Amino acid sequence: MGDFVYRLLSHEEKLRKNITEELTITRVDELIHKAIMLCASDIHVQPEEQYARVRYRIDGILYDQESLPYQQYAPIISRLKVLAALDIAQLRLPQDGKIRVEVSSKGNGQALTIDLRISTFPSMYGEKMVIRILDRSQGVRTLQELGLADESLSRVKNIINNPHGFFLLTGPTGSGKSTTLYALLANLNTAERNIVTMEDPVEYNISGIMQSQVNIQAGFTFDNGLRCLLRQDPDVMMIGEIRDKTTVQIAIEAALTGHLVVSTLHTNDAPGAITRLIDMGVEPFLINATVTGVLAQRLVRVLCNHCKLECAPYDGALQIAQQYDAKLERLFQARGCAHCRQTGYKGRMGLFELLVFDDQIRDLVIQKASCEKVRQQAIAASMITLAQDGIAKINAGQISFEDFLCVVGQ
Repeated sequence: MGDFVYRLLSHEEKLRKNITEELTITRVDELIHKAIMLCASDIHVQPEEQYARVRYRIDGILYDQESLPYQQYAPIISRLKVLAALDIAQLRLPQDGKIRVEVSSKGNGQALTIDLRISTFPSMYGEKMVIRILDRSQGVRTLQELGLADESLSRVKNIINNPHGFFLLTGPTGSGKSTTLYALLANLNTAERNIVTMEDPVEYNISGIMQSQVNIQAGFTFDNGLRCLLRQDPDVMMIGEIRDKTTVQIAIEAALTGHLVVSTLHTNDAPGAITRLIDMGVEPFLINATVTGVLAQRLVRVLCNHCKLECAPYDGALQIAQQYDAKLERLFQARGCAHCRQTGYKGRMGLFELLVFDDQIRDLVIQKASCEKVRQQAIAASMITLAQDGIAKINAGQISFEDFLCVVGQ
């Protein structure tokens, strides 16, 4: 990240202050400012043959914006690369950078600090740029705000309040794992605990926690960083992601020696984490000795409370719910209004599946049983599946059946 904070002014603020700038600076500021005001999580600038396509990701969905004339595209990309301290002459290799901006808030005019993660990637017609927007003013969510069912929330708290063990969050990219990880840390953050993290990158700062960021260019990797963290007298270790055999071995070692370790893993569901760990070379007896639980999750759009419309469940929806051993009682449809920018949705929430390790699950781990056998045993022990959690949220009028199918499938 650069050593400066870029002050981002809206078009109206520039008019009031009689500020005139060249077109490129103005277009860059407008591009970012509009995305922040719309609560977008990402900006995509993708060059095509005749123009550059611009899209904002809002509540997980990409929406087309006004395209850029091709003659403006290259100067805008260069401007953003300069702000992110990237090499503007390098067009053939991917690059990553950061920009910190200050922007007036929507309400009281106070400045908000926004972090922008810049990623470029060469394509047929030029560099595509994706800008991830991290609004530090939003703060870290609490566990109660994530959308966990009461029973699952109680179980998660019991698991992480153990003084040692290995607790995993799983799901595909963009499923909200980092948000849940920070909520776990915030819940554990007390004066009696020394909490240390190893992240790539640090997305939110939490006061009272020692957070470290990987720096590959400086030789500060997950491997050597985690080994040194064990000498920092930690009570709780957070590893941003289990990426390889070395990382998981260090996590297992830490959990075995009396630390609580929380991390993330890319699997489709909670039982799949067991197979993934075994594939990474972890012996089943070590999994049983350390892993206390696995929380799988997905993100789904929340229906706008101002315009959602209740309707009777149709036969196809009832049959799908029955396949998941759940009862569908009612449906709500998205309509669209001024409050949700005519989309019918406002915000997102999680769908969760918590696998708690008990004696029966550990027996299946030793046997290297299939994911399906582990799943059946977990359900018999009252695990709420992703689909069942989703259908409960449909019945509560929080999400639509269409979005449920997009996230969970049939």
